[in-house]
Amino acid sequence: MNTAPGDVDVVVVGAGIAGLSAARRLAARGLSTLILERDAHVGGRIQTERRPGVYLEHGGIFHTHGYRAMLGLLDEVGLADDVVATETGFGCAVRHHGGWEHVDYGSLTGPLRFGALTWKDRLSILRAAAPALLTRPADLGDLTTLARLDTRSASAGLTRRAATYFTAGPHEFLWGTPTDRLSFAMLAMQLHMYKGELREVRGGIGRLTDAIASELEVRTGTTVERIEETAEGVTVHLEGAEPVRAGACILAVPADEAARLWPHAPDAVRAHLTSMGYSRIDYVYLRTQGRVWMNAGGKPVGMEVVTEPEVNGGVLGGIYYANTWAERGGLLLVTASPSAGAERLDDAELADRLQTEAEKLHPELVGQVTERVVMRHHPYTPTFGPGSIRRLASARTQLPAGRIDLAGDHMTAPWVEGAVRSGQLAAERIGALFS
Repeated sequence: MNTAPGDVDVVVVGAGIAGLSAARRLAARGLSTLILERDAHVGGRIQTERRPGVYLEHGGIFHTHGYRAMLGLLDEVGLADDVVATETGFGCAVRHHGGWEHVDYGSLTGPLRFGALTWKDRLSILRAAAPALLTRPADLGDLTTLARLDTRSASAGLTRRAATYFTAGPHEFLWGTPTDRLSFAMLAMQLHMYKGELREVRGGIGRLTDAIASELEVRTGTTVERIEETAEGVTVHLEGAEPVRAGACILAVPADEAARLWPHAPDAVRAHLTSMGYSRIDYVYLRTQGRVWMNAGGKPVGMEVVTEPEVNGGVLGGIYYANTWAERGGLLLVTASPSAGAERLDDAELADRLQTEAEKLHPELVGQVTERVVMRHHPYTPTFGPGSIRRLASARTQLPAGRIDLAGDHMTAPWVEGAVRSGQLAAERIGALFS
């Protein structure tokens, strides 16, 4: 399909990492692109907020050696040498009956040494993991490569204790979602992701999105009202501004927003967009006078998880030790439990309760907190429940539909590698229209 000339070859709606990746790949093909972003900043959830003497991350912080697309981007923009391994790796402490049990999520033998589990619990994990480990994904950024495992919940086959204390740890803390609401394909992919070093970008992940955006034409503070397909391409209608004509369009926005902007999407695409749910996350950064560290089982811990039974009427769901993000003193990222109803608390009350509960768990924090910053994200990450990945695979067969395509982590996988791959895949499909 050839496209007629417009103001630009391709309009990309959304300047998150998915939209930026799509536009970058299209530009490499010699196509003119324009990215339209509603917010005043680029990056979407992958944003680094800079304050005097510290930086605060909003999401998409970590990656592993298997994130090939993301590592390629880092290399291309000159940030490969600024990738560093975290000091604690995948080491985690899980609250259990008033104490802490250490687990290394990066080790295949981690569940065998996890003191919160009985041998029956550990056996259920090994049995559940076997088919996942035997099914190697072709792409760590694309859950559709494991669509055949999307037949049951991630908690199916696990004992209640294993699902509560082992798999729920990263699910509730990282995605704000209980294990039983996730597809088994999600669990299978994680087993292949959590290998090697846990890495981050020195100085913040926002350096990556800022570097990509600096190479492209991006209009921030621009709200898209609707997308109109025409005989020549698409017309993008804007709030308070003249419309933009283009040969094609990529919607790199959350699923519900894509459904609103594209009401006439093919049935399979619309079924995916309208059925995709999102988690939320509410948390507070606590700056401290000195650095606070934790060890469990003689090993350093990067993350503490308080699973739902241990919340016990409180609010706190976990703590991440982010000390290296502060030039002086320490920094803790303290999250609310998904079951705590934190959205009903105002910022001051949420900060008060999370600080109080963190100090109760760690008395050494009393008198140490010098600053608090509350953050809330909703939507946060797409929730891939049982059956959702097969719906996604069906939707992808319909793309591009006419001159419109989709990108975003809801199109691949709910982590940064997935968002990058979604943009690249959409660019490949749309780019073919111009060949």
